Amino acid sequence: MKEVILGLDISTSRVGLCLLDLNNNLIKADVIKLDTSQELEERCIHLETLINNLNSSNHINSKKGYSILSVFIESPFIMFSGGKTTAATMSKLQRFNGMVSFMVRKALGLQPVLITANKARGLVGLKIKRGENTKRKVIEWVEGRFPSDFKYELTRYGNPKPGTDDRADAVIIAYAGSLL
Repeated sequence: MKEVILGLDISTSRVGLCLLDLNNNLIKADVIKLDTSQELEERCIHLETLINNLNSSNHINSKKGYSILSVFIESPFIMFSGGKTTAATMSKLQRFNGMVSFMVRKALGLQPVLITANKARGLVGLKIKRGENTKRKVIEWVEGRFPSDFKYELTRYGNPKPGTDDRADAVIIAYAGSLL
């Protein structure tokens, strides 16, 4: 059983998930698409099932899989950002983030550590200048750090396919958490 760190980038429609081993090797970077027709509680239950399936230390006599030792979650925004986010959206995201944090605590017996996106980027040494495309810079950093392990596809317009940024954010969160 491989000991790992879990990093999560939570939104109400997709969750970026990353597993790093204790030497900061990328084991898994995935995106979980949530059914937005479901209530938030149902989405959280679905996510709990997936996380429990990853964590083989929950299963008796399991030699395959992972033993999750620590969990790091990207903190939801607490301030409005240039008209992109409404109060209702921020409230819903805060609520779901709290549900997922509680679920992780209950399911894994681990207290998740919340890390802001800016703090995580600073911890890993990723500097983003004003006006630069943050999502693109994060993806480039992750691709540069894990060139053979972080693969993604482009749309016909040359942009990373949806979910790539969620995967990359989860990697940054996990990596930053390993440096705390």
